[in-house]
Amino acid sequence: MQFEEQKACALNAVRSRIDQFHSALTVTAEQVRGMLAGSSDSEADRQEALGYFAKGKMDMDRFNSFARKAPGIETDAEAPVRAAQEVLNSLLAEGDDLFIINMTEGKGLGHSLSVRLASIGRAFAAARIVDLAKKGAYKEDKHAATLERFPYAQWNSSERAMAPALMVNVSGEDFKPSSVVPLLDTNMKIIFNVIGDAPAAALSRVISPRVFVQQITGEPDLKAFSEYKGIAVAAFLPDTAVSFVHDPSAGSTTYERFVSITFPKEVRKRPIGGISPAQQAEDYTLLESLSVPPEIAGEAPSDPAGKLSAWLLSQTNLADLSA
Repeated sequence: MQFEEQKACALNAVRSRIDQFHSALTVTAEQVRGMLAGSSDSEADRQEALGYFAKGKMDMDRFNSFARKAPGIETDAEAPVRAAQEVLNSLLAEGDDLFIINMTEGKGLGHSLSVRLASIGRAFAAARIVDLAKKGAYKEDKHAATLERFPYAQWNSSERAMAPALMVNVSGEDFKPSSVVPLLDTNMKIIFNVIGDAPAAALSRVISPRVFVQQITGEPDLKAFSEYKGIAVAAFLPDTAVSFVHDPSAGSTTYERFVSITFPKEVRKRPIGGISPAQQAEDYTLLESLSVPPEIAGEAPSDPAGKLSAWLLSQTNLADLSA
């Protein structure tokens, strides 16, 4: 698959989540616009409030002299609410670019994603500020800075549940996904387009019981990734990497959750982005150990009570009871 096709496929896989967040932004911006319409003495605001009918047909200066403030918006609340509105509009203006990260060579992956999420988080900060301003609880020295940067660490559980999906274009040299693990919470979804050679088991350190993880080396099937409700990470990698799908909904044990896995015939033994061959081999071995069913010595009881009984007997010393 060509890289441009790969990017289009990746973006399509997270489209529903992007559209969901974009829709929430649009609705919030419209609600704020409605709150502000008619709340100032500017002609532009009055015309926006009255709509197309008023254009060229009404003396706006005369209307401004007796029009009331919009209910619920006090004079001292207008400035912070307008600042919040500007942030919402600026985020909307970015379109899909808000959710696409083109990594700069040599920049840390975790840092780059954190910076973008802090920018996206301004949407939540704007909503908070509108609410605070309406209640008369807004404090400029405490809250204004959140409109410039609102880090993921400060998002609450509801905001994290609304986190949009991200598409990241990154070189194999800079692809160190373990650095994004602190960002994998609640509903985060990320897909990586990796350019050039990369460690064969790069996503092995991301695997955990409730995280959907997929490495793609051939023709993609991203349906399960797209539809998974929860944390999901996927990456397009070269055919020298392992291809696998780890689906938390497929079983209670780790090896059961590997619904597919294909190891490459040969793994290149060379440093990649500062990751030594020994480190790459360790990740590869970790992936093997997680995906292969454990060997069971002897005949193990299948029912929980039998397993407990077998364990208790194995821990009991019966030497003193022998005849």
